[in-house]
Amino acid sequence: MEILTVIIPEVVGKVIEYTVVPVGRQVGYLIHYKSNRQNLRRQLKNLNAAKERLKHTVFEVERKGKGIHDDVQNWSREADEITQEAETFLDDVGQVRTKCVHGICPNLVSYHQLSRKSTKLIKKIELHEKIEFPSVSYNAPAEEIFATPSEDYMAFESRNSMVKKILEELRNPGTNLLGVYGTGGVGKSTLVQEVYRQAKKENLFDDVVIVLDAKQYPEAEKKERIQKKIAEKLDMDVQESQDIEGRAKTLWNRIKDKNIFVILDDVWEAIKLEALGLRPMATCKILLTSRDRVFEMRTQKEFRLEVLGMEENWSLFEKIVGDVVEDDRIRKVATKVAKKCGGLPVLVVAVASALRSENTLEVWKDALRRFKSRLAKPAYLALEWSYNRLDGEELKPLFLLCGIIAGGSCSISLSDLLKYIMGLGLVKNVDRVEEARDTLLSLVKKLKDSCLLLESYDDGRVRMHELVRDVAIWIACRDQHALSRAYGDELTEWPHRDFLKKCSAISLNYCKIPKLPEVPWVCPELRFFKLVNHNNDDSLEITGNYFEGMNELKVVDVTGLRIPSLPPSLQSLTILQTLCLDQCVLGDIALVGQLTNLKILSLIHSHVKELPKQIGQLTCLQLLDLTGCSELVLISPGVISSLTRLEDLRMGINSFKQWEGEGFIDGRRNASIIELKHLSQLTALEIHIPDAKILPANLFSDKLERYTILVGDWPSPHTNDTSSNVLKLKLATRNQFDRGIKSLLKKCEDLSLDGMEAVNIISYLLDSGSAKQLKRLHVQNNDEVISIINSVSWSYSRNAFPIAEPFPKLGSLTLRNLPKLIGFSSEDKSRSIVTTRTHKQLTIDTEAEEIILENEIGGPTKLFLNGEVLMGHLTTLILHQCDGLRFLFSFSMARSLVQLKHLKISHCQIMEEIVTKIDCSEENTDNIFCKLKHLQLQYLPSLVRFCSGSYIEFPLLELLHLEDCTKMGTFIFDSKSESVTIGKQTEERDLKENVETDVQYFILDQKVGFPSLEILIIHDQPKLLGIWHSQLAPNSFCRLRKVKVFRCHSLTNIFAPSMIGRLNALDTLEIRHCQSLQVVFEQAYYTSTTELKTFECPSLDLIRIDSCQSLKNIFPASVATALQHLRELHVENCGTLKEIVAEDGLEATPTFVFPKLTYAIFQKLPQLRSFYFELHVSKWPLLKELVFLECGNVEIFAFEFSRFREKLELGLHAPIKQPFFLLDKASITQSQPESHSSQNSGDM
Repeated sequence: MEILTVIIPEVVGKVIEYTVVPVGRQVGYLIHYKSNRQNLRRQLKNLNAAKERLKHTVFEVERKGKGIHDDVQNWSREADEITQEAETFLDDVGQVRTKCVHGICPNLVSYHQLSRKSTKLIKKIELHEKIEFPSVSYNAPAEEIFATPSEDYMAFESRNSMVKKILEELRNPGTNLLGVYGTGGVGKSTLVQEVYRQAKKENLFDDVVIVLDAKQYPEAEKKERIQKKIAEKLDMDVQESQDIEGRAKTLWNRIKDKNIFVILDDVWEAIKLEALGLRPMATCKILLTSRDRVFEMRTQKEFRLEVLGMEENWSLFEKIVGDVVEDDRIRKVATKVAKKCGGLPVLVVAVASALRSENTLEVWKDALRRFKSRLAKPAYLALEWSYNRLDGEELKPLFLLCGIIAGGSCSISLSDLLKYIMGLGLVKNVDRVEEARDTLLSLVKKLKDSCLLLESYDDGRVRMHELVRDVAIWIACRDQHALSRAYGDELTEWPHRDFLKKCSAISLNYCKIPKLPEVPWVCPELRFFKLVNHNNDDSLEITGNYFEGMNELKVVDVTGLRIPSLPPSLQSLTILQTLCLDQCVLGDIALVGQLTNLKILSLIHSHVKELPKQIGQLTCLQLLDLTGCSELVLISPGVISSLTRLEDLRMGINSFKQWEGEGFIDGRRNASIIELKHLSQLTALEIHIPDAKILPANLFSDKLERYTILVGDWPSPHTNDTSSNVLKLKLATRNQFDRGIKSLLKKCEDLSLDGMEAVNIISYLLDSGSAKQLKRLHVQNNDEVISIINSVSWSYSRNAFPIAEPFPKLGSLTLRNLPKLIGFSSEDKSRSIVTTRTHKQLTIDTEAEEIILENEIGGPTKLFLNGEVLMGHLTTLILHQCDGLRFLFSFSMARSLVQLKHLKISHCQIMEEIVTKIDCSEENTDNIFCKLKHLQLQYLPSLVRFCSGSYIEFPLLELLHLEDCTKMGTFIFDSKSESVTIGKQTEERDLKENVETDVQYFILDQKVGFPSLEILIIHDQPKLLGIWHSQLAPNSFCRLRKVKVFRCHSLTNIFAPSMIGRLNALDTLEIRHCQSLQVVFEQAYYTSTTELKTFECPSLDLIRIDSCQSLKNIFPASVATALQHLRELHVENCGTLKEIVAEDGLEATPTFVFPKLTYAIFQKLPQLRSFYFELHVSKWPLLKELVFLECGNVEIFAFEFSRFREKLELGLHAPIKQPFFLLDKASITQSQPESHSSQNSGDM
């Protein structure tokens, strides 16, 4: 019974739990049916609100370029699914029968099911809402604009199949240079952008780079601009001082160990890829696009891109025009219009964009009617229709004008356009130059929006697509009776006189043309004449009566001609508005003064010596352009002041500089600067006044809107930013800082100051708030500036940069020769000139984030030592002639320069150490110079070491240049293992000097690591005994590509045995004037039981050795047998050199193969006898030039190996002359090198 007493309550409880409770729950579904439905609606409303909040948050962070976490995206997706399920359920509730069959009583089964479903959905929503995210977004890496397809991109099968084929070839290890070619506008650029996206998506390469429209760059600058574009996309620092060759080497150094893919789009002419720094190979694949079949570039695989098929053509057209083609009547016409586009995507886009959303059948019929003209090229019809769609009376003539004047790469100068449209009167109701300029820019923007003009690399230019240009010329020739040829084309004969009578424009831009006729043409309708000399043809000459029949001319542009005297017929052009005689060799131009209606006169870069007094008669002149007239030395007095309507005067860059001051009237021979005050209409000015003393008071007016003004001895500004207002001041007296200068400062964007007035001028900028537009600031030669970083309480005369906020746009700061500058400390550590609203950088010499200090004689003995200055964005630091500095950084300061990439210190006479622990006990070298790439230490006669420490690594250092640091011992000094210290006691200093005078340490040892070093330059270290110690840091120097050692007279070898196995990347070796050098490669000595390890330099490309009088040989045989890439070998003036290759225990008859050697030059080698003394075979299949000069012991150049061995066997005791080369028969027959010698050439 006791057992039952215990068991029964438990059983009863379980019965109740499994029967009554569930029954209650099921009854509850019926009781709470309505409330459950209402609760579901509330929960759904809350869920939708939460989705909207998250949606707004996601939108905001995406606008900032951030990525969204996957769990956030998953939550949104699941929330949408739950919402859809709940909404569907609630919609279905109204359709479910909730009454019994007879409609009298409620259907309890339906109520139960719906209420139960509602409850489950409520719980599902509640659980989803409870999910929380630690964060919504993350910082996503920057993505190229081409990384995702644009909305207009359509994946046509013809394009997709080609993309797949290209990607397949890219995966092929044997394919490294591909080409895509096709007619202009066929979509090559769009195709390679898709290749770019797919290559990125599939992670086929470490880096993918695309350079679009490579042809747009001027020929002279093409290589440099392509290099810079590639470097920019690879996040490399481009050194402006580097030439093309140096930049190519830097670029190759960056990519050679990477798996990289480079796309060069629209390369019309052959480019030497190696000259750019690109070498097609398994790890560097290159894709080129061009109009022609890929143009002598030796591509391994070529793909021809055809026009779109009819179906694809229509699909693209339909997508752009939109829903209007759903109307069957319009669709019938639209398909015919699309067909006229000829399958060229560029034309389909242009025409379809013009017809977008046009829902009137008559417009479509009109478009088709125009397309039915009998023309050879359907593509022309399409673009003509786009031309006809241009609004207004100004756009059409401007478009045609752009077409007939477009130059190389279809580039068009906006400055030229301004001169032409003003002369032709194309801009209606505009009389002033500034207004015409604004209108022109507005019209150009409209043409760009219509896809008829393109952006250019230069702010001062625009471009046309070649097809668009051709169509513009075609229309102009047909409708305007224009005589025009595309840039560089040829005109074989002059047109018939009947055509010339109707001709309205002649534009022959760098075209080959017949000789100009001696009998003048009769062109009564001609309004525009442009002739640019092709290839500076001196025979091209304009006769004196040439313009007699062209009385309606308004614009004449003759460029590049030799014109000793202007043709007299020019004076008959009484309504001429614009005269351009650019790049001409001119004699007397007094005749121009008779063109009294002239508004624009341009003599850009012309050879003209005098602007005669007759020019003063041009009282209607509004624009005078004398840019680049470097030979102009005389402007008659009163000429400038007579041009009272002048609005735009350009004579600042390499032009007239012989201004005279005020006060001379009768005896004055040249123009006076005071004459500018008479030009009350002047709004734009470019001028250089070298002698600041002649600057009159208040010369400059506040009417000036655009200017480049140089006062004092300044070089010409180098900037492509044509929109910048540039002001360079080197004032002679304080009084010259007057109202006129102050008015310029308010609009100045690029300001340079030289001399004592710098402080006052900058103080004025800060006080007046005039520095808000300032982008660049350059200050030099001022002995009042003490510090750069501000203090809260600043003085006008001591601190030139008191606060940062007035410089919200400052991006460049240049400091030179500020002798009282004592450092960068500040009383207010939180505020600094280097922190601005738009740029967290300090820029010097147009190189971002840079400080340059020069000529600080008598300056501080220490700089950057206090650790209080934080310059975390500084990338470049250059010190030159800072003769008061003994130390540069403390360890803490060095550690704070986390972005420093370039460090150059030169001509600092007492500099002893770069990073010092003086005044502190710190010697922790962790995280110092972790991003430093270039380190140059030059002409530092007191430098002892870089720093002290047990070990320091420069993980990214690529270039190390040590020059004339005669006291330098080991690069890193370990005070624990060596007793030398500096800077404490005199006796220690004396000890150090004595030790270092007598003994030179190895510069590079195990205490310093250079895992990324590629270029090592060591010059003028006369006491240096060795470069590399026997013990080196692991992985150091393995990327070394170039080694240059000059004038190190105590060196006995270049590469110590410790460098074995580290020279696989070495491609250039240059050694000069090392008098004690005996061997280049010091072989290791091993016992008979030890495996012999030898040097290998498989990448060596160039060897130059000069003036090493103790040298015995160039390289050991182990190196010579593996020189598969050697192209040039040049050895000169080595008096003891007897052989090129030294024996080092190879097999009895080694074979030396030089498959790429092209040039071998041996000069002034009196002891040289043989390439290799022992019996050997050598092969030189590509040798083009072999030179022996003053090599008296070389009697026989070469001998066939088999014949020479026979002679040895047959000669027995007879002496046989040793030839320089022993060749196999194959190498003799394959290559016939050109040989030069100062002795008899002997047998070959």
